[in-house]
Amino acid sequence: MNGLELCEAYYNECAKEIFEQTFKSLMERVAIGLVGPGSECFGFDDEYSRDHDWGPSFCLWVTREDFQRYGKELQACYNALPKEYLGFGPRVVSPGEEGRVGVMDISSFYARYTGLDKRPFSMRDWHISSENLALCTNGRVFSDPLGEFSSWRTTLLEFYPEDLRLKKIADCCMLAGQAGQYNWQRGILRNDPYVTHTATVKFCTEIMHLVYLLNKTYAPFYKWLFRGVAQLPILGAELSPLIAQVLNGQSQNDGWKNQQDTMEMICRKVIAELQTLGLTDDNIPFLADHVPSILGRIKNTEFKNTLWGVEKKTPDKKGIIKQILEIEWEMFSTVNDKAASDPRNQGQPTCRDFPDEFKLHRTATFMAWPETTLLSYLEDLKGAKQNNRNLMTYKYARMDNLIHSENNSPYVDKITGVMVQWQKEFMAKYPRIMAGGRALSGGEAGIDWASFENYLRCELESYSENTLKSLFLHTETLKDAGKSMSEEIYKTLVRDKGYNSLEEAEGKQSN
Repeated sequence: MNGLELCEAYYNECAKEIFEQTFKSLMERVAIGLVGPGSECFGFDDEYSRDHDWGPSFCLWVTREDFQRYGKELQACYNALPKEYLGFGPRVVSPGEEGRVGVMDISSFYARYTGLDKRPFSMRDWHISSENLALCTNGRVFSDPLGEFSSWRTTLLEFYPEDLRLKKIADCCMLAGQAGQYNWQRGILRNDPYVTHTATVKFCTEIMHLVYLLNKTYAPFYKWLFRGVAQLPILGAELSPLIAQVLNGQSQNDGWKNQQDTMEMICRKVIAELQTLGLTDDNIPFLADHVPSILGRIKNTEFKNTLWGVEKKTPDKKGIIKQILEIEWEMFSTVNDKAASDPRNQGQPTCRDFPDEFKLHRTATFMAWPETTLLSYLEDLKGAKQNNRNLMTYKYARMDNLIHSENNSPYVDKITGVMVQWQKEFMAKYPRIMAGGRALSGGEAGIDWASFENYLRCELESYSENTLKSLFLHTETLKDAGKSMSEEIYKTLVRDKGYNSLEEAEGKQSN
């Protein structure tokens, strides 16, 4: 018998008749049950729970008026009840926890957990922690003839307003993605155990909070977070063993690799569920990339525009690209000539003399990127500009082999390998379009500076780790869909040059 069953049986057999005979009509206004702190209120109690604040007991909730008039008498009657029942008890009360059971004022009980003197109505009223809401909506109400206590309870159990729930879901996606799909890996690369362990726990915590939100169930105190998630119908039973694998991952052989694979599997399952529930339209493996789609479903514009970190008007893709090109051109126009030019032909790069052509080609490239990658790269450019660092100077200096690489990210090789293969396939498929273009690869460092591979690699080295990871994940998405970024780029380019398709452009090029 668990604690909740014990307490209900205790009330029915040891207390109900006494209270009804003693207080008669008053009991028509008294709610009885067990709700609040304690493992037994969640149904999670076990033999280890019985050493404190556990045992035969229950709560009596009354209106403020009745509490002021009858509270002491009701409590005296409660205190006189048997302290043991079915071999359990007496209840050992921890210091400061004397008010968990016994007689309570309904409004004071809910105010303790919500901070409100009335049921929540506005969006502002609902800024209550899930832990507190879990505490005042758990357990069981044995009886409530007046209905006042249950009315509060019903309002809270209807869950957060949908717009606020969406914001919380987006927060979880952002925090889980940052922890498990970004910072965790940085900790591995730097051999930093604190970062990897903290990111692991943070990832699992945010994923569990997300599952509670999808189930419209309040997430409890961390001690019961994992225990409760397995009981939830949406993703709960499916993800709980995977979460356990992540948390235990580094104790196994190849632990970090197991952790990474399992975290990515969890993310895929979460994203698939978000798609099923109609919360995202994107098919991107990075959780944080789904935040704009989720927030876009918030209907209350006033609420959306007051959220911390959310701009009142998010620029569209072309607007982001416009900002990128403005900074890039500013940097490109001030690149040191030696670093920017072919060592065989010193002087200004050809593109400087044709800004429209520069912007046409760069736009085609960026149109093949997702908005999250574009925003990350825009932040790279803004940060570099603020620090008086010219990313174009760095890129061309690397192409000329004038400086050593400053970026050892594994994503540079991964992205380069995929995109060179795409470019090779595209060159074979559309030889006329590509005639006179960059060589695919080969040559000597500092001499074959204009090859596609060298240009790409040196540009990638100028990106931040966050931009590289976002771009890599997008290349994986394209691969899974059987698409090629080279084709996506040139589709935009030939369309901007007046052709209807790649095939038309290929057919109209001279031999």
